[in-house]
Amino acid sequence: MCQRIATYDAIAAEYYDQARHPTCANFSELSNAFLHSRIQKYAAAGGNILEVGAGRSTAAPILQERSVPVTRLTLLDQSARMLAYSRDWEDKGARLLLGDACRTQLPERSFRLIVSALGDPYNCPAFWREVARLLEPSGVCLFTTPAQEWATRFRPPEGESHAEFVIADGRTVLVPSKIPAREQQVSMIADAGLHSIDDEGLSAETLSGLPSPKLLLDEVTMRLPIVRGFTVGRI
Repeated sequence: MCQRIATYDAIAAEYYDQARHPTCANFSELSNAFLHSRIQKYAAAGGNILEVGAGRSTAAPILQERSVPVTRLTLLDQSARMLAYSRDWEDKGARLLLGDACRTQLPERSFRLIVSALGDPYNCPAFWREVARLLEPSGVCLFTTPAQEWATRFRPPEGESHAEFVIADGRTVLVPSKIPAREQQVSMIADAGLHSIDDEGLSAETLSGLPSPKLLLDEVTMRLPIVRGFTVGRI
């Protein structure tokens, strides 16, 4: 049985289980490879930091590693169960919020850095307009998403806008996942009054462990992007 859900609550309990969902683990590793040094670089400039769709926070441990106070960090997620993975960071001073990535209700121009790791669930014009509203004039958004080069190999045409999870009780759950081609992504960013400073495609060649069978790898596709990251600034 398939069901469509608005948030990740239905899969939160096992989302970070690498044995059950190795593809998610592969995506997370490649996403972190793009984000790690860039979070360090842009967080050093000071200012408030927002992580959207935070789940188990990517930014918080990187900030802690560099002795950047997590009191500067707001962690936002629409799913309470996903956000619960970051509860320990609240004890260390981070602010945890339940909210919609496209309508955060946070003050405009209030963040120097916005981080979105694997932001495909809300990768739409409304999200990018919200990023433009929230960024300070010199602010930057770091955004990663599964790459369209992978998505077109794996997903059938009727499933282009959703990711599929088979969870422990046997159900197949579909969650939103919007993965445009690179050119469309850059255009959507520009239409929001932002611009792509740089972008990078990350392939399975750099994975530290065994790749998931869902990556559908061979000698050619091993070198194609699986995750793509974007550094985005205000125009």
